[in-house]
Amino acid sequence: MNRSRILVGTALASTALLTAGCGSGSDSGNAGSKEPIQSGGTLTGYYSNFPDSLDPALAFTSNSFQVMWPVYGTLLTYKRGAGAAASELTPGLASAMPDISADGTGYTLTLRPGLTYSDGSAVKASDFEHEIKRVLQLQSGGATYYGGIQGVDAYTKAGKADGDISGITANDATGTIRIRLTAPDAQFKYKLALPFAALVPGDTPFKDETKTPPPGVGPLSITNVQDRKGFSLQKVASFKALPDVPVASADRIDISIVSNQRRQAQDVLQNKVDFINDPPPADQLRILREQAKGRYAEYTTNSTYYYFLNVQAKPFDDPLVRQAVATAVDERALARLFSGLLEPDCNLLAPGMVGYKKLNPCPYGAIDQAPDIAKAKALIQQSGHAGESITVWSDDQDPSPAVANYMADLLNQIGLKAKPKSIDGDSFYNAVSDQSTKAQIGVYNWFEDYPHPQSFLQLVDGKAITPTYNINLSNENDPALNALIKKGDSYLDVHQGEAAFEQADALAVKDASVIPYGHRKLTVITSDRVAFGRVFFSPVYQLDFSSLALKATK
Repeated sequence: MNRSRILVGTALASTALLTAGCGSGSDSGNAGSKEPIQSGGTLTGYYSNFPDSLDPALAFTSNSFQVMWPVYGTLLTYKRGAGAAASELTPGLASAMPDISADGTGYTLTLRPGLTYSDGSAVKASDFEHEIKRVLQLQSGGATYYGGIQGVDAYTKAGKADGDISGITANDATGTIRIRLTAPDAQFKYKLALPFAALVPGDTPFKDETKTPPPGVGPLSITNVQDRKGFSLQKVASFKALPDVPVASADRIDISIVSNQRRQAQDVLQNKVDFINDPPPADQLRILREQAKGRYAEYTTNSTYYYFLNVQAKPFDDPLVRQAVATAVDERALARLFSGLLEPDCNLLAPGMVGYKKLNPCPYGAIDQAPDIAKAKALIQQSGHAGESITVWSDDQDPSPAVANYMADLLNQIGLKAKPKSIDGDSFYNAVSDQSTKAQIGVYNWFEDYPHPQSFLQLVDGKAITPTYNINLSNENDPALNALIKKGDSYLDVHQGEAAFEQADALAVKDASVIPYGHRKLTVITSDRVAFGRVFFSPVYQLDFSSLALKATK
């Protein structure tokens, strides 16, 4: 998903409203910290933009997913561990990982006993099918994830909201849920952990419930929704901790929408607000790094920022030209454009993915050293494409235009004739993903759909190429690469495909149809009142609101 901190989703995403985040540099939070805290109290925070929806069936952006995580429990969730462990699936509302049939199409799960929603009503196994129906009826962006369930097509065509999805059966007495797929899907376990598949009461209406979000199973509930101005997260006193879902510490968290990020930075620094969710402007970062020590940290996300080079458009159909560009790119210079909120790297896979093995050295030069510009110039001359005209595409959201300008200057430096072209963020993806545009090269940012390597490798998978809404923007269609991706994705246990995914990552980078240059960082900044050692940052969902707590008073 091009999931700029704001956009989650497959090929439907744009890069609008991108946000991200010197501190520990760790990949996860401090879930194991024993820093003393006081129970209860009210905390305050800022969002730059109101979430796209506060209904789990429709929420489709990163900041809304962040809210969904502690509010709407899913059958499977993620471990509260450190580093890559925090991307490992674990039972959530289900009592165990699913029992999968020998042919890979049948999934059986059983609910933990005694589960209740935030309004006190009992959780039923049949509620799962109801939520999937809501996702389909509301034509949610998440509907595509569940199209492989047997009977979904027939249910959708029938047009009856209360109809039956034949591939889902539930026994409310035993809490058993059985799901039958039309074909094996190695990623289906991850789809069960998405907020779209969260359980809500079986009488939840088939409409966007953002104004009055439905009850969920989690440590927090959404209350006091103010039209586009803010909302609150209230502690659910009746919620009992699950192995990887702890109870909330604060009684309430009030979140206000404040678009002025400079004001956000100043307010948190002066302890006028307890946390800000989005990274501050570049000119405020230095101040916060210096003056907010002990309550400021940066974390690398499961994301990859890269240039796509269209192998079906001149001059990038020539491997020599692609190699020249890859040789000339200076990841250090690009990191400076992000004020350090970028972890330089040349891997397409993000560090939190199974199959990630840091390419060292990178095939076209070490990322911590100056690039070989002379070699890049020689490759352009050898290719015969010197002086060829090129347009470098990007959206208009900072710092994408600067990243495009950097590439245009670089192409001119090595012997090509390039100019940048930045367009509205809401239109960018639709434009470059349309084959008729014939975009030669561009800036693109990718955040995981879920922490499965296929979420990234689909960007270079030949079978992903489509005339419009094409996520394989480079139009890479290497048979050897396709075979490795297919092999890795054939295993229901993602770890069994690790070697294939690792090889696919290395081959994609070597072919230089994509030139990854780093992974985005997000920031966590709190007031002095917050027990910072208790704050948990998930590489999947970012800041965990249920971990926010007040320091113990002396």
